[in-house]
Amino acid sequence: MAEHFPMGYSAFPPYGFGMPGQTGMYMPQTQTTMPMNPVMPTPAFTQAAPVTKATKSTKKGAKSTGPKKKAAKKKPAKKKPVKKKKPAKKKPVKKVPKPKLTKSGKKKKERDPLAPKRARTAFNFFLDAFREEYKITHPDVKGVVHCTKAGSEKWKTLLPAERTPYEEKAAAAREAYLKAKEAYISSGGPQKFKLAKGPPRPPTAYFVFLANFRKDRAASGAEPTSIKDISKLAGQKWRELDPQDKVPYEQKAALAKAEYLKLKELSAEERVAAVGVKNPYAQFL
Repeated sequence: MAEHFPMGYSAFPPYGFGMPGQTGMYMPQTQTTMPMNPVMPTPAFTQAAPVTKATKSTKKGAKSTGPKKKAAKKKPAKKKPVKKKKPAKKKPVKKVPKPKLTKSGKKKKERDPLAPKRARTAFNFFLDAFREEYKITHPDVKGVVHCTKAGSEKWKTLLPAERTPYEEKAAAAREAYLKAKEAYISSGGPQKFKLAKGPPRPPTAYFVFLANFRKDRAASGAEPTSIKDISKLAGQKWRELDPQDKVPYEQKAALAKAEYLKLKELSAEERVAAVGVKNPYAQFL
């Protein structure tokens, strides 16, 4: 039987499989036959068209005329550097010169350049001669401190006869100074120096009353008393006066103040020429 069947087939087919059109005990009629080697059909896949930039633009409604050129990238605009505001320059503060003080701590009075200088002492004349000798014997020493210290020590050891020439020079210098000072005062030098800086303050109503009180007391022939006692008596009487009795003094004080403001507007030279040596408020006292 093997000769009648080709290789790979047997006389008895396997269970569940039969020849086409054959039925029997091994193949129920309700069971459908399947091929020996079933081949599953492959699904046909539709290849999607590649999406291009033109199709993207068509979706938006733009007409595509070909491949779109890349738009040139705009360079960001350079921001101008913000100019920093320079801080406002501060005005230089004028330095007020400190007042010169004396050894005791009091403020030094301004000195009139026209006033005569004080007379030199005997020690000053001696120191002038000693300084010349000291420079010759000590050429390396510089400054005034060492020379002045050595001169003061030498001055203490001098005999009275050795000091006489220097004392005579000092006496002559003092006499000349006193004459110059007298001429300076008689010409009104101190008053002119004060007027150049500014007019004196005007008297108040009380000081106008005080000046009249002193005149009346001197005219009555009362016993002279100290300035302090006269001021006490005048102050007591001023407090006892009625307001109406103070009016004349207040009016004179107002006129003196007006004169003060007028003199203040003038220059130093005009003020000195207008006032001179007299008291600018004498007419109101």
